[in-house]
Amino acid sequence: MSEQKDQDYYRAWMSHHIVSRRGLFRGLLCAGKRAQQQVELESVRRAIGRPPQAVAERLFLALCTACGDCITACPYGLIEIKDGAAALQIDFSACDTAKCNDCTTSCKTGALSPLILSDTALRPLFAKGCIGRGNHDCRLCERACSSHAIYFDDYAQPTFAESLCDGCGQCKTACYHGHISLVAGSPKLANLSER
Repeated sequence: MSEQKDQDYYRAWMSHHIVSRRGLFRGLLCAGKRAQQQVELESVRRAIGRPPQAVAERLFLALCTACGDCITACPYGLIEIKDGAAALQIDFSACDTAKCNDCTTSCKTGALSPLILSDTALRPLFAKGCIGRGNHDCRLCERACSSHAIYFDDYAQPTFAESLCDGCGQCKTACYHGHISLVAGSPKLANLSER
C-alpha cells in the first residue's frame, strides 16, 4: 500500500516539476562552469622551494619556460628545473634573498619580478633532537638568521616568526647538527611598491 502512495506522490510531484532537455543541459553546464571557476580560484602550491621574487604560483607556472637562465645566473647553484619550472633547493648554501637576486634580473619571461618581495616559501622545521632545546649554548640558527625570524622562547623551544622569515635557508646551513629541515610553506607575495 505504501508503494502505491510513493508512486502517486512522485507522479504528482513530476507533473508539477517538468524539466526540459534545455533546462537539464543548462543546469549541467552551469554546474560545470561553477566547478571550473572554483578550481581556478584555488591557489596552486608545489611542495618545493620557489626562486626568490617569484610571482604567484599559478602565474609563475604559466610564465616559467624552464629556459635555465636563472640556473646559470645563480652564483650559489641553488636553482634547478623540477616538473617544468624553476625550483629552489637549499642543501649546502643559503640563498642571499636580501642582496643577490641575480636570478630575477636574468628572467626574461616575468616569472621572477623585482616588484615582488623576496621569499622562497621555505620554512624551517626543527627536529626534536635540536641541541638548543636543552643546551642554551647552541643558538647557531638564531644567530645566522639575518631577518631575526628565529628565536628561542621561554621554554628554550626554537620558534620562528612566519611574517619575518624569507626562506633564505641560513638557519639550515648554520646548523651543522642537521636538526633543521626546510619545508614548503606559503610565500609572501607582497608588492614592494606597497611597502
